[in-house]
Amino acid sequence: MNIIKKLIISAFVFLFSFVASDAAPGDFIKDVKVPALEFHFPEIKEIGQDPNTRILYLENSEFPIKTLEITFYSGPSFYNKTSFELVEIFPEAWKKGGTISHPGESFAEVWESYGSKLRVDSDLDTVTVTFSWLSRYDRESKALISEFLKQPIFGKEAFEIARLQLGEQVKRRNDNIVGLAFRKANELVYQGKVKGKSLSLPALEQLKEEDLEEYYKNQLLSSRRSILVSGKWSQDEIPQFLGDILPKFVGSPVMESQGSSPEELNKNLKSKEIKNLIVDKANTQNVVLFLGVGPAHNDKDFYAVQVLNYLVGGGGFTSYFMSKIRSDKGLAYSSSSHPVFEKDHSVIYFFTQTKSQSTMEVYNLMGEILGDSTFSNISEEELKNAKEAILNKFIFLFTDSVEILRNEVRFREHKMPKDYLKNYRDKIQEVSLADLRRVGKIYFRRDKLTAVISGPKSSVASDLPGQKTIGPEDPIP
Repeated sequence: MNIIKKLIISAFVFLFSFVASDAAPGDFIKDVKVPALEFHFPEIKEIGQDPNTRILYLENSEFPIKTLEITFYSGPSFYNKTSFELVEIFPEAWKKGGTISHPGESFAEVWESYGSKLRVDSDLDTVTVTFSWLSRYDRESKALISEFLKQPIFGKEAFEIARLQLGEQVKRRNDNIVGLAFRKANELVYQGKVKGKSLSLPALEQLKEEDLEEYYKNQLLSSRRSILVSGKWSQDEIPQFLGDILPKFVGSPVMESQGSSPEELNKNLKSKEIKNLIVDKANTQNVVLFLGVGPAHNDKDFYAVQVLNYLVGGGGFTSYFMSKIRSDKGLAYSSSSHPVFEKDHSVIYFFTQTKSQSTMEVYNLMGEILGDSTFSNISEEELKNAKEAILNKFIFLFTDSVEILRNEVRFREHKMPKDYLKNYRDKIQEVSLADLRRVGKIYFRRDKLTAVISGPKSSVASDLPGQKTIGPEDPIP
């Protein structure tokens, strides 16, 4: 029985006892003993020894559903010469192209007629396809999955639709003032890297229909894979099932993605001598975004960064950003912070969306919060509450079996210790006020950060140090 079910049953028993009791008000709780919440780490099993294909299995027999997720490490981060635009349109073209026996939309119609689900996604690292189906349709589902993976069609219609849809997204991307700020922030911090590139309409127009087929055959099929298996499976049936549906592996895969060390990213930022980047965009709202380079996921400072981020901007309405910028001053629609951890670095974003006329007030207030006086005045009570909040969310890492497997893959890709999750709570509890002051000075202090402000340039002071102004589609100078 899973944890959520136990909580529901405990709550039902508690309420039933209250209704059935003839005791005086308040007496019903005197002798009630709530059992301790039991928690066991899920047992993830690894199947096979192929270095190019990682297979992870987590049984979940609560429902008669099977899920299979295959991730191909075939993105531009692994194959640097691959077009970002090509990988972006590939999932939609794959879904809409169908297969030899079920061309075009007919494949989706047949697959969905069994109550099944199909999702295809891509990013700079991977292309991922996820199949979910009722176990009673195993035979039919297996045949369809095999056909989808081995005999896809990338026809002209599917190609044109996918390219048109992506083109419209690119044309409208500057309408989102928040997305604009983050896009330019990544172009700035990841300059010269794959992660620093943005989608280009000219590059999209240069793509040809045959590029999809070539990418599928020469790159996707030769990339290493992670396969996640969850649901109502028996472990013994998995190897045969995968052997029947997987396309033949060809070529030699690229094993590591493009790296970005903190030292390298900081050096790149300093070389540009940009401390305040203004992205001039006519709008009634502005975004003030500070960003800085942080430690790798497996760095010892990871835990302290998590706690300090919660206090500064990650803790919702209890954070300094929301309480001081929105609640006290009424200056923000939203205000938060979050670190994005990668295998060899992280980037920490501090973000506020505000009215154009209050841009500089917000800019200065964010800078004041991100200072030594904030880090040195954090109380033991605040530290304790932050730890409790973080640990209370820990259980939600284990409510979805597929998400558990995805997290496990991510931890392995980031080279986290094998006992990372088992030690996570203890490591958070070990964080001290001294740790917060130390990481605050290194990663959170305003003078270590670069600002990106998206909105009309007239709302920003003209004398900010290291100031550059560009348009939404201009490259970083």
